[in-house]
Amino acid sequence: MYRCAIRHARNTAGRSGAARWRYAPPVLHDPRGDRTGTWKRRGEALAYTVASRDPREAAAERRTYALRLAYDGAAFRGWQRLPGHPTVQQAVEDALAALLAERVRLHAAARTDAGVHAEGQVASFAVRRALSPPELLALPLSRDVRITAAAPARPSFHARASAAGKRYRYRFADGSPTAWDLGAGRPDWDRARAALQGLREVPHLSGLASPSPAEKAAPPLDQWSLLVETASADLVVQARAFRKHEVRNLAGQLVAIALGLAAPESLARLACGKRPWRGTTAPAQGLTLLEVLYPPDLDPFR
Repeated sequence: MYRCAIRHARNTAGRSGAARWRYAPPVLHDPRGDRTGTWKRRGEALAYTVASRDPREAAAERRTYALRLAYDGAAFRGWQRLPGHPTVQQAVEDALAALLAERVRLHAAARTDAGVHAEGQVASFAVRRALSPPELLALPLSRDVRITAAAPARPSFHARASAAGKRYRYRFADGSPTAWDLGAGRPDWDRARAALQGLREVPHLSGLASPSPAEKAAPPLDQWSLLVETASADLVVQARAFRKHEVRNLAGQLVAIALGLAAPESLARLACGKRPWRGTTAPAQGLTLLEVLYPPDLDPFR
């Protein structure tokens, strides 16, 4: 296209003896970018001049922001919007709409189920407006959800797609609303640890959870720990990704093993099996999303 324009100008110059544009020079797209400019004659050659950028165009660029959230899952029917029910997504999106006077779509790193808590959920959104972290930290929210950190992010950042891993905790404790109360049972947590050790050689955990929409099996655990105290126990697990109900199924089967209702070897056998899940599922209130991990060059909170 550009060669044709130059050749046409040269041919016109040869016939008329002077290279002149009879009409205004054409406006073309910059071959090196997405801005526009014009072809102009400079001596015996044609040069492409890029038009100066409109400041209003720069101001209208979409800017990406990240929020770190903590919430009490008992007050919500999960993360994702659900008509007629309170959800975390709706609460934060409504607060953003009040600040921006426009609707904003939040993307969460994990779509937690009803009753599941978070200490380090991450959500991202993009708007055509510059925002400061103090503005975002001051969003009017109920006492059941808090923004613990806010930061601008790279344009390519996406809370879920950019995540490199997640860390969850499942808590067992007496009389706590954010834990599973095992009642009068006396669990032998050493049996549970032996069951977790059996997962080290398991290549995937597809039997622990529903498959993802892309039919990808749940990856193995990168790390796990089971910290036991007098009246409580905390199971903490970390992996590249988790599937639906995976941690709750894992915690439920560990309790069955610790109480002597199942053998330690049963966990690895169930983890390698196929759905539907045939073990024990722990209740939602004991589960907390602790942290979402990102590569250093994408982490907006570093």
